[in-house]
Amino acid sequence: MSLSKLISNYASYNEWANQSIVNWLKPLDKSLLYKKTPSSFDSIDYTIQHILRAQNFWLLFITEKDFSNFNWAVRENEVENILSELLVSSYQMKITFSDYTEEELNHVLHLKSKWAKNDLPRYEYINHVINHSTYHRGQIVTMARGLGITENVPNTDYNMFNCV
Repeated sequence: MSLSKLISNYASYNEWANQSIVNWLKPLDKSLLYKKTPSSFDSIDYTIQHILRAQNFWLLFITEKDFSNFNWAVRENEVENILSELLVSSYQMKITFSDYTEEELNHVLHLKSKWAKNDLPRYEYINHVINHSTYHRGQIVTMARGLGITENVPNTDYNMFNCV
């Protein structure tokens, strides 16, 4: 399998997995999504917001757009909007990442921010942002189970995507 095919499939997986999580969370009582529960972030809402912010940041960086004024602010009581925006962000990532040629995927990008400095090929940053979302989707499932949400929990493993 070529690198461009792999990245395209992986970006499609990310969109599918986020869609699965959103479809699961949307019908729930929204107060559960705001409820404090121990994890990296205080609530499912804040965790979803973190995934969204990270995807939007990395999409800017990977497409070599200015990210110097990126808005990292947490938004209050907007979980419906956040869920919808996560789907848009995931779709944009899929379309953008799927269009890269092998040469563009191997192009080295130079990250210089307050929290990280490195030089990696574009495909490694793409791999990072998708793995990052995967990590936090797992936290969301664990947090939800801790809140007593046990019905219809989606299996968002990469292998399950490939079985669809």
